[in-house]
Amino acid sequence: MIGYLILLLFIILIVFSVRSKILLNQKRRKDLPEIIASPVSQALTQILGTAGGIYLSLVMLAAFLEIQIPQKVLLFKWSIDPLAFFSLSITLLQPLILRVIQKI
Repeated sequence: MIGYLILLLFIILIVFSVRSKILLNQKRRKDLPEIIASPVSQALTQILGTAGGIYLSLVMLAAFLEIQIPQKVLLFKWSIDPLAFFSLSITLLQPLILRVIQKI
């Protein structure tokens, strides 16, 4: 039951993060060199690209420092890569935090 709640929370976080990224991109639209066909596709591409960059950085950091990180972690019934989950979580929270900071 708690696993489904976490999955639902993660999906809600994805939706709010994509929405925040769309709003941030619309504010910056005048600075973009080209017209974008779909704000949602651009937001998803940026989120996944950022998560991938963070993931690669964490993998290189762990290899450089010779930190032993498990390949998979069992979270309730799901087997996940801890670095991928951490990088995606950071990436999803970043646009939300930026919107809060901009409102202050």
